[in-house]
Amino acid sequence: MNNIFNKMPQVYQNNIYSANKYLDDKVFMNEFQVPVNRNTGFMEVFVFTDRGEFAVPGALITIYARQENNDIPVFNTPTGNSPIIVNLPVAHPLGSLIRGPEYYFTTYDITVNAANFAPYRCNNIRLFEGITTKFNVDMLRLVPQQYPLPENVVNLPPHPRDEI
Repeated sequence: MNNIFNKMPQVYQNNIYSANKYLDDKVFMNEFQVPVNRNTGFMEVFVFTDRGEFAVPGALITIYARQENNDIPVFNTPTGNSPIIVNLPVAHPLGSLIRGPEYYFTTYDITVNAANFAPYRCNNIRLFEGITTKFNVDMLRLVPQQYPLPENVVNLPPHPRDEI
């Protein structure tokens, strides 16, 4: 099979990823040249209930940049009957930088709150440049006088090769 990648010369030799058995030592930059990504990615959020049957208009979506152990709000908006699309930087100036194999980035958290529904939270969201990350948030109806309020929390694990 004729593959263009097999014909590319391997000119850079370093050992940044020597601990990762899936990556070899032929990468395009060394560990001191990892840039901060200035590009943007997209997040599409659709809030619904009853397994996607009904949209939840009026729910408040808040997106936070993570800075150490604090959440810094960077975007909030109420929902309508269609998905919300947000354009955010891959590395937010207010967020903590995490070193990836190719560039630094910031993780985001998202919360969704609506009357008569349990709050929703998703932690450690990573955006990629030019890519739309889609979130379908299924809100759970609350039973009247239900205390304490249940919260639906999703914790996305970081990739093992990313360093904080």
